[in-house]
Amino acid sequence: MALFTLREYTIKATRQVGRQFKMLTHPIPSAVRALSVLLFFALFLPSNEGYAQTQVAALRDYHQVAVNNYYNSRGYYFEDQHHDLDKFVGEWEGTGFGGYQWRTRIAVQKKANCHNFYWSDALGLELSIKKDGKDAITPTRDLIPGTSFIQGFGLRWVKQQQAVDPNIYKVLFAYGVSDEPYRGTVEVLLYINATHDTIVIRRGYTIEIEYSANIPDYIPSGGYLAEVCTLRRVKK
Repeated sequence: MALFTLREYTIKATRQVGRQFKMLTHPIPSAVRALSVLLFFALFLPSNEGYAQTQVAALRDYHQVAVNNYYNSRGYYFEDQHHDLDKFVGEWEGTGFGGYQWRTRIAVQKKANCHNFYWSDALGLELSIKKDGKDAITPTRDLIPGTSFIQGFGLRWVKQQQAVDPNIYKVLFAYGVSDEPYRGTVEVLLYINATHDTIVIRRGYTIEIEYSANIPDYIPSGGYLAEVCTLRRVKK
């Protein structure tokens, strides 16, 4: 049996209403019945997300799936089938740009909800950044619900190689109202080495949508892929 989206069901029901008005001898009772059909379609039939079966794909294939579906990955679950995320897990610390002391705990979040659009295994970063014994403001806009972990964004697609690099992971540092005076979003990239005992954090793009970005000074203000911090593993 063919599966229809809620939009397709609603269109079909609306057309049925039109036919009821044009063809039947007693339009008022008929219209009521037809509108009842339309109400059924609008309220009781499942949405596209709930009705369609979740499709599972490898986390490494996120970019390819999105491209093949015209950048629509709705309803997919991107599973870390190659265990690329596991090597990032642990506790890390180091000194970064501007003399800030970084300490972070990294964990894997299974099937994280990505803006109610798709699901993905993701890294979560719990940050502590200090200078001269004082805590710096860390981003809170993209925390995993109910936790203090920033939800990661995914493995990096390297355009020149037309492939995913499983040793580079993207995280968005998104600063919101509770992070005043900072606003905006900056992409940071986690580069892990071959022995999995060092992570170099580099800055990516700055994202400005509603306002000009104001980013903390523990992130270099310019220079794509400028080094932010080098972290050493202290605990797995």
